[in-house]
Amino acid sequence: MTLSRPHPAAWVIALNSGPDNRLVPELLHELAANLDIVEAEWRASGGGAEDPKERGKFGGAGTLVITSALPKFFSNGLDPACLIDPNFFESDYDPVIYRLMTFPLVTVAAINGHAFAGGMVLALSCDFRVMTSGKGMMCMNEILIGLPLPNSFCQIISSRLTPNAARDTMLGKRWTQPQLLKEGLLDEVVDDQGPGKEGAVVKRAVELGLKASATIGSGTWGAIKDGLYHGFIDDSRSFRKVVMPSHAAISFEKRKNLEKLTAAKVGGAKL
Repeated sequence: MTLSRPHPAAWVIALNSGPDNRLVPELLHELAANLDIVEAEWRASGGGAEDPKERGKFGGAGTLVITSALPKFFSNGLDPACLIDPNFFESDYDPVIYRLMTFPLVTVAAINGHAFAGGMVLALSCDFRVMTSGKGMMCMNEILIGLPLPNSFCQIISSRLTPNAARDTMLGKRWTQPQLLKEGLLDEVVDDQGPGKEGAVVKRAVELGLKASATIGSGTWGAIKDGLYHGFIDDSRSFRKVVMPSHAAISFEKRKNLEKLTAAKVGGAKL
């Protein structure tokens, strides 16, 4: 993972964990540390100052771009091995995503490849999203591999997508760029194909973020987002168990057997 500052009010974090930027604890912890560095540098340059005169040359504006240094994937989501740890979401994944969702700078996902499952959630956690015009799709593929959505995933999907789009997404739809634009899940598709266009997605993300961040100098943007998205962390810390398909099947069989037993006791009457 690299952190750069291409403009005094813009920072870029590029994920670089081959082959496909799986969101393992080590990557998430490194991302969290870099978020702290970005916020510290933004505040040191006047961001969030109460007195407008102390907000520096750019009035406290600031944007953070999240992208990938890999050619094919923005992020391919979680490593299934992480799911062995019952505390993975509460301890590792959810806190970093919530930090990004409520970050005091304007955040932009520069999606220069596929964003699947937890990688799609990472992109949805940003304020804006721009995407390559080349190969790249977004998808929640849990249903295709027999996994339910984690509690916190459900909240962010329902908050970012329309009901119909959320339904299609949870059924495993692979969204293309035109479809994502139509649904409002992308703000722009950037033409980055061909000679001289390398890095165009990140460049446009920086431009968009700088323009949008002109009003955030007081530091209230993060607090506003915290009010909007507090349900995410509430859900992630709920101790409601995620129902696995096997659990649902067992529960159904138990209910059928109970109904048969009850019907027999009342002389054949059905419940």
